[in-house]
Amino acid sequence: MKKLFGSSPAFLRYALLLGLCSLPFYSDAGEDGARQAVNDSGMTALRSEAVRNWKKGRAADALGKLEVMAEAQPDEAQHRLAIGLCLRQQKRYNEALESYQDAKVLGGPAGLIALLEAEVHGLRNERAQVFASLRRAAQGGRNIIKDVQELPALAPYGSDTGFVQLALELESFELPRLSGRDPFSEPFPLSTPEEPKEAREAPADEAPGVGISQAEAVSRLRGLSAKVFEALSNGDESGALTAWVKIEKSGIEETVFSLPRHRKEYRDIQSRLASQGSRLKPVRLKYHYREAVAGLAEMQASFDSGDYREAEELSRAVFADTRKLKALSAEYAPVASELRRRTAELVRRTAIRAEFEGKKPSVKGILVGGGRGLAVVDGKPLRPGDSISGFLLLEVASDRVKFEYKGEAIPVYLAGGRDNN
Repeated sequence: MKKLFGSSPAFLRYALLLGLCSLPFYSDAGEDGARQAVNDSGMTALRSEAVRNWKKGRAADALGKLEVMAEAQPDEAQHRLAIGLCLRQQKRYNEALESYQDAKVLGGPAGLIALLEAEVHGLRNERAQVFASLRRAAQGGRNIIKDVQELPALAPYGSDTGFVQLALELESFELPRLSGRDPFSEPFPLSTPEEPKEAREAPADEAPGVGISQAEAVSRLRGLSAKVFEALSNGDESGALTAWVKIEKSGIEETVFSLPRHRKEYRDIQSRLASQGSRLKPVRLKYHYREAVAGLAEMQASFDSGDYREAEELSRAVFADTRKLKALSAEYAPVASELRRRTAELVRRTAIRAEFEGKKPSVKGILVGGGRGLAVVDGKPLRPGDSISGFLLLEVASDRVKFEYKGEAIPVYLAGGRDNN
């Protein structure tokens, strides 16, 4: 029989078959030549034909059946992922990537999808995107060290210094792995595998990083998402925004859930939120815009008060919000770019200020009046315009002096005056 995946790892040879066999087959939409309704028996037949075509190496025929199934069940993540695997086998990697991303939005297996995304980026020689995808794959439960060795497109990264550093860094993460089970050592179905009996019977421990139990976390998320749906149905954008902000601020992510029933409900909730699409988009745009603007204002306040570490930490959140803003809407791209420019400029100035703090000269005395003033700096009398150790004295006032360092004008206050910044 024709080799379906060439030198790809064994799990990808069987992933589609296992996934197809586990696909649901209920639907009231599809095509029977003229896009007519597909009943239960019709979906079963389509699934059987797709499996048969795949076994015979006819990926194109399998793809045709899967596309009908995806049209009939547009919210089924497994259809989208199976389509991506078919496209992958035909080396249509760009289209495959789109299908992977569709599957991810619909709640598909995050670790596997991230690994497949990394493969596409590897084929494109997009090093930074490869590492970003591998990080997500590891956080989704993948053994990336073994995965990279198995996938030809990623194999060259196995000896890359950046990959080694990433792998070592991820070793300290508490990743959600099943005890005694290497997720790469066996074929995995497109549906989520059942947890071992021990995991099913484990108590609902506190959700890490959230401060409440897993049951309370999923209950809170359920209630907040219901408020989003209700507000959207009533045309209440303000109410939807309020609820959405609480979801974003809750810190509740899939990784906090170890019990299958909670993880499944989390995915269901996220899938329903994703299905809102264009209705939720204005809410998300407004949220990320407000967060970015507020974050930039907080950065400026921290910068002005001399808390440069806080300013730098805040910049990460601002950059994250502007990335999401840009991804959500091309119309917001110029706004996002300007916010990023201002944030980057403040980060640059923060770095200079922080460097200055580590080496700034000592000001022991100031004399003002009858001229430009004079300051005793590192034991030497200086007037505005004089330099010492790479610092240019710009100004002398009664309670402070001002230096220029790497283009940044920085005040230094005498003891008893305002805190240095």
